Amino acid sequence: MSLVRWSPLREMDAMHNEMNRLFSRLGGSGGFNGAFTGGETTGQWMLPVDVNETQDALKLKAALPGVDPQDVNIEVNENVLTISAERRHEDKVQDGGYQWIEQQYGSFSRSVTLPRYADSERIEARYNNGVLELTIPKRESAKPRRIELQAGAKTGGDAPRSFEAGTQPSTEPQKVESAAGAQ
Repeated sequence: MSLVRWSPLREMDAMHNEMNRLFSRLGGSGGFNGAFTGGETTGQWMLPVDVNETQDALKLKAALPGVDPQDVNIEVNENVLTISAERRHEDKVQDGGYQWIEQQYGSFSRSVTLPRYADSERIEARYNNGVLELTIPKRESAKPRRIELQAGAKTGGDAPRSFEAGTQPSTEPQKVESAAGAQ
């Protein structure tokens, strides 16, 4: 058995090669989806999406430069929102010229599971200057509401009082039974 000196750079190089293999299996054409090797990226890629939640709605924003709005497909199926389209690469190198491509081309699809309180029937979509903006309103039942506490008549003693939202507090003493006493 021979002794081999440990080299952290060799470990990093092995990890880099494994990552390249992983990304090439996921649809890239080499080195981190072609970014370092100059290879053209085709196939499926993931659309980055920004999500902002306000008191009244969820707002999704995605940059789609170079995508024709006619090619964008937005659909909701059982509370899953899916955005899909294709960015086509049309520039061709002529006369054996050199071309370096870092943009992602090909089809993409992004699915987001909407929360229960999202009203998928009233989604609004806008496309302006290559930016897709979706506004998904919240259902009225999900919006916070304030419940007013109303002062009641004073009771004699420290008897507990119960009340529900929108009703006057009860001045009757409450009987409390334990789970063991209910049997």
